[in-house]
Amino acid sequence: MTVLRRSVSVSLLVGALLLAGGATASADSERCTSGSGCAGRVTFASYGEVFKVSDQAGDGHSAVALYWLPDGTGPHLVWNPNGNGTTVTANLEFAEGSWVTYRACLGEYGPREVLQNTCGATITDTA
Repeated sequence: MTVLRRSVSVSLLVGALLLAGGATASADSERCTSGSGCAGRVTFASYGEVFKVSDQAGDGHSAVALYWLPDGTGPHLVWNPNGNGTTVTANLEFAEGSWVTYRACLGEYGPREVLQNTCGATITDTA
């Protein structure tokens, strides 16, 4: 289990994520954590730039969305520490037509540790 560190170069990280299985979408999209069962799900609605982070397993981990913006910032995190069967909504604001790259992961909310081996594939969507 590795802690995601902000010291990683964002532009290199986003490029590597896109080359390592990321896809491009043109509207609303979703991603699950890796492995079977989709323990954590992240959806993105282009209209309103809304992320929903759902915890779908009683495994003791929190669901978390990691996302990057075109201004070079990220990863930003949206945590759902509320347990199995819950969803947290994050209503963002960024320019119409701009992109966002994201992925779904599990983590430990207390120390804010992202469990990298649980992260699903990245996807890039537009607002």
